Amino acid sequence: MERGATHRGFESHPFRHDLTHDSKCKKEPSKTGCSRQFEVITAERQTIDPGKGIVTALTALFFLICTWTSYARWANFQYRSFDLAYYVQAIWQLIHGRLDVSVENVPLLGNHVEPIVFLFAPLFAVFGHPMLFVAVQNAALASMPMVGYNIARRLGLDGKRACLLSAALLLAPAAGYIAIHEFHPEALVAPFLLLMLQARLAKSIRRHWLWFVAVLACKENMAPLLIVYCATQCITERNRGLAELRRWYVWPMILALIWFLLCAYVITPALNSGNIDYVALYDQLGASPRNILINAFVRPQLIGRALLQSLTHGNLLWALLFPFLCLPLLRPRWIIIAAPILLQHLLSWRSSEWMIYFHYAAPLLPLFWIASVEAIAASAQWKRVPSFVSRQAAWLVIVGCVAAQIWVGPLGRIVTTTADWLGAGQERARKSAFIAQIPPASSVVAPLSYLSHLAMREKLYSLHYVLKGLKTLSRSSYQPPSSADFVLIDYRDSATFDPGAGFYHPTMKTVDGRIIPSSDRLLHDFLKKAAWTADEQDELTLLRNLGSRKPPVIAEPSSLADDGPGVFSIGGTRLVSIGTTGDVVARSRPLEVQLRWKFQGERDVFPWMLLRLSREEKVTVALLVKGLCAPEATEGIYTEHWRVVTTERLPPGDYSLEALFVDNSKRAWFETTGGAGGESTLLSAPVSLGHIKVEQ
Repeated sequence: MERGATHRGFESHPFRHDLTHDSKCKKEPSKTGCSRQFEVITAERQTIDPGKGIVTALTALFFLICTWTSYARWANFQYRSFDLAYYVQAIWQLIHGRLDVSVENVPLLGNHVEPIVFLFAPLFAVFGHPMLFVAVQNAALASMPMVGYNIARRLGLDGKRACLLSAALLLAPAAGYIAIHEFHPEALVAPFLLLMLQARLAKSIRRHWLWFVAVLACKENMAPLLIVYCATQCITERNRGLAELRRWYVWPMILALIWFLLCAYVITPALNSGNIDYVALYDQLGASPRNILINAFVRPQLIGRALLQSLTHGNLLWALLFPFLCLPLLRPRWIIIAAPILLQHLLSWRSSEWMIYFHYAAPLLPLFWIASVEAIAASAQWKRVPSFVSRQAAWLVIVGCVAAQIWVGPLGRIVTTTADWLGAGQERARKSAFIAQIPPASSVVAPLSYLSHLAMREKLYSLHYVLKGLKTLSRSSYQPPSSADFVLIDYRDSATFDPGAGFYHPTMKTVDGRIIPSSDRLLHDFLKKAAWTADEQDELTLLRNLGSRKPPVIAEPSSLADDGPGVFSIGGTRLVSIGTTGDVVARSRPLEVQLRWKFQGERDVFPWMLLRLSREEKVTVALLVKGLCAPEATEGIYTEHWRVVTTERLPPGDYSLEALFVDNSKRAWFETTGGAGGESTLLSAPVSLGHIKVEQ
């Protein structure tokens, strides 16, 4: 075992000097050997530790790769949640003297109690770009090896092993996923916990308090973790004096307990008001926190089933243990400290919380890592472990991290994102130009992937709530905004139109017996309150509000042809005619499709249109998505003009066109659930639109 190391972790300072010899040299510096000793010490201090150089290089590389990947995903409109948009709008509102955050319909601190985000306000006031949050987060995450190196050295490991183990912090798959999964204040817990543990090893009470409070400020659920940390350390270090235990653990534990109670019973009830019900994540365990606690004793099988489900179908725990060769199991007190966060995620019914692919591992990574480092530092004293195994354990951890990267790591996503960036320049420019039509002061309803691009405004709403019809994690109905200046729809945004997440669905019945209309119907009900003009381009639609609608409204005058049989008719929905303008498509001449509809009475059918392009022998070359047909239309005659600019990217040649009309909410639901009936979602036979010629 290295000189000064301890198998009890924090129980003694790992670095000790030969104070007797030093004091003799100070008294009699002329003695032989003393002057040489001071020369050696001076030379050592001037020498740069090569381990620190390697760690610094790894830190810079991790930051650049992960921040680039995050930016590329953001710029390509590939963010799949409202999280970054929430914090961007929250801090933008704060800078402008407001606390409301319309994207989640809760004020700042109403979603999660994360006062650490207030520190972003000065930076955001200067730089004012959504990616600032990601850059700061990733810089903090990238700093972990430098802190980890210091911790490993203080635990008695030599420079090489300390360097390897600190590198493992970033090589573990969890670190990469935390960094590239958008922005979450919880991600800051990982470096803050390491800094807190480093302060304890350095016996710096002030820094320990500083980082303890910083961890508390990252999210309300860090309080139980810190309470267990303090209680566990009190037991582990029980031989220390009561006064010291009070300073290091008892008073911090009391602070964490008070903060948790304040969050649970004051801040969250006052600011959330039931808009987001996180307790619903555990409704399979009980109807309320009190009921869940009772069931833990009287019906423990409920917890057993939940854990079995998450451990057998998720990889969060295994992807944390495997890179560190399961060494954390040899230091069980760190598993106990991690237990509140582990149980929070593993007992949830939301499957994403069982997975390593998100940010949920942020508080767990430093705890599993330090448990591994302690185990390796103590392994030299284990008689049954060969000495060479102890010496090579750090290398084996690196091998484990590399193997875990191959198994579940983010490297594949990073490569894919880079390839997407290189090949999606035109798509990126097209979408950016499309949303540039929205003035900065206008209120907007937008899909998830676009929210963070539009978040620096007072009124921003997420389209997925309109489609879902329910509040977040709740069975309560969502009340959409009374009006919005613009509604942006991307019908190919799989994050917003996600049947697996329950955002996009056919008519459904809740467990309490209520009927929730289909997502297409919910969107129509929201839009029919006003009159709109539509700009439809490929999968994108931008609706501009013209003011309130006073029924009945006939959008266009009727003609004799409108009373004919039309192309197809279902109930009160009739497609009167459909056609294309021109038979040659080029860069300067996009394909245009005109649809004329007649709606009678209350709409009950909401067709989606797909455009199938085929070549010889009916081989499908492309299937383009128009999306929902005239969702804003009520009773009367409506004409849609759809521009298809992406056809210019097809190989030159002749193509046949067919329009497909489907009940898309049912089709998507069948595909997700594996149910039958895919063919029945077609609302009519394919409609031939003739031929076009694509030219360069």
